[in-house]
Amino acid sequence: MPVEAAFAVWEGAVETAAAISEALSLPGCSPAATRAARDKAVAAECFARAGVPHPRTWTLDAGIDGSGAELLEKCPGGQFVVKMPRSTNSQSVMLVRSRSDLDEAQAVIRRLYRADRDSNRLADLYQSVHDTPGGAAPLLVQEYVGGRELNIDLLLSENDHAVLGVFEKHPAAGPTFGEVHSVHPTSLSSTEVDRAVDVAVAAAHALGASRGAAHAELRMSDRGPVVIEVALRPGGFLTPLAVQRLTGVDTIAALTRLMMTGTLPDTPATPDQSACLYGAVNVERSGRVVRITGEERARALPGVVLLDVIKKPGDILVTLPEGTDYHIAAFLLEGRSRAEVESVAEQIRSCLTAELEETTR
Repeated sequence: MPVEAAFAVWEGAVETAAAISEALSLPGCSPAATRAARDKAVAAECFARAGVPHPRTWTLDAGIDGSGAELLEKCPGGQFVVKMPRSTNSQSVMLVRSRSDLDEAQAVIRRLYRADRDSNRLADLYQSVHDTPGGAAPLLVQEYVGGRELNIDLLLSENDHAVLGVFEKHPAAGPTFGEVHSVHPTSLSSTEVDRAVDVAVAAAHALGASRGAAHAELRMSDRGPVVIEVALRPGGFLTPLAVQRLTGVDTIAALTRLMMTGTLPDTPATPDQSACLYGAVNVERSGRVVRITGEERARALPGVVLLDVIKKPGDILVTLPEGTDYHIAAFLLEGRSRAEVESVAEQIRSCLTAELEETTR
């Protein structure tokens, strides 16, 4: 049976899927486009060339103590964000406000580059210091951009696009930027949303995206929408389920049809009296799970469509910026208003808790 399409739904597979598509002459984003999306330093160069609003960006070596300290004076408010150029799941992303913050952030990133898969399940996504010239540990520095943050999910054909969903993320001001929840509707006007979508589409095209999915994260700053990053895949976590509950569109089925036929889905307008929120219950410190309590009370709350307790006693949790296993549960809520689902989300996080014991890593 011939292969008609190849695409990825996980960040770590987007480059492989593009290579397969190219080798088999299938439609889809080129390997160069997926490499640009995966490497945030390259993405920033693409955005700059295309005139897409994005944070000012510098690439440094975390292996050099104090590298980047002079940028504290160049960035607004004397603060910036650091991350590994190929990081994902918010791992390694830290807000730096001082020289001591920078020293600590560099130490974290050096450890991540040296980690093996036993201590960091995402280690395969990052280039080891043993494979870089001189053992460099690339460090991305970007000016901090304030404002409400959006997730925008798109499907792209060669000449058009479809908006699957626009969600507003729970505010995150640092020092780390863990996923808490995303909610529809947003607090923005329809004009502001349209502007953000236009910038997200332009950013995907600036990377070289053609046919496929794109998941864009933007901040609505005082100078308008600013792209933080764009992944050439569907949104992760519970994003596809939230899109389907709001619009009836099955993201993966629609993406499959698009890749095979070039046809974009019809995305109906979301009902005015409809809200949807997907999020997680997070822990604030690392440790081994002793017990998780409050599940029954959480399930009984109104509007709970899904509640998945994803950890069990004995599991080891590691918080950001070094870990990515900091969720004990995932949930999706529906309601008549944003205020309603946000209230239920807070109640879930209040009653569903984990008792942890310390452990050595």
